[in-house]
Amino acid sequence: MKSIKTAALIAILLAVSIDAFAQRRATDYFMRPQAGVWFGPVTPVYTTHDDVNTNLGGGAYFRYNTPYQPLKLGLDASYQRFKSDGVNELTLWPVYGSMIYRLPIKFALAFQLKAGAGGANVKIKPDNEKQWDPMGMLGFETSFPAGRYINIGLRIDYLFIYESYLPGATRNGHIINSGITLYFNLGGK
Repeated sequence: MKSIKTAALIAILLAVSIDAFAQRRATDYFMRPQAGVWFGPVTPVYTTHDDVNTNLGGGAYFRYNTPYQPLKLGLDASYQRFKSDGVNELTLWPVYGSMIYRLPIKFALAFQLKAGAGGANVKIKPDNEKQWDPMGMLGFETSFPAGRYINIGLRIDYLFIYESYLPGATRNGHIINSGITLYFNLGGK
């Protein structure tokens, strides 16, 4: 009778502790392809209220992994419209590719540096001029996982719009974007 009780006790202990023997791995959600959106203030630099004012902007992006783990490739597009106290208005559609490097810091937040290049569709009023200008971008992001499929973060981007190659242009465009970003982790298990 004592051996039956002992066997039953061992069976119960094994059944209860079966998860203790399972191998578990922490999943790095940053290493999945990601699609996302962002929204926040966009600020032109070196302007006055007669030129254009700060406004809200937003955009979307897609990021894909490279064989080198902390590095991702990204494609971003956004919409930014700046009005003024006068008749001036500026509308931008920046589209650019970027390299995103995650800093190797073991922390709940992921810290990422970004650099990229592309073009910006620039429309200026009241002149009704519209053209594509080359542009460069530098940025910083921080994010944390809010579940298996979603990450929430903050971003700050500096956009340099190269316009001084145009006849009569006196300066280049400088824009600071900041905002809240929402990543959707795609694929994987």
